[in-house]
Amino acid sequence: MKKLSVLKVVSIIHLILTSGWTIWFYNELDDGKGWGLLFSLGLAAIGIAGFLVSWVVGFICKKTILEQPLRIQNTIEAALVVGFLVFIGLYY
Repeated sequence: MKKLSVLKVVSIIHLILTSGWTIWFYNELDDGKGWGLLFSLGLAAIGIAGFLVSWVVGFICKKTILEQPLRIQNTIEAALVVGFLVFIGLYY
């Protein structure tokens, strides 16, 4: 099994919570127009984008950094996660 990074763990948690939220509130989301389900797909896309960003950061760190690339990768990803959470917290 590959080693988990910070952003992968956050993305997994995000996808699990999004899936549970969609299943729990399915009746409210399925109002006949489909906008609620589209919103849920958009939230899932954010989690999938997290996996993509994690892969890109990991690829760049492995190719360019010789010593402790996983540590540098986790530091970069933790900064991205904290920055995203601060942005969401200030915006909403």
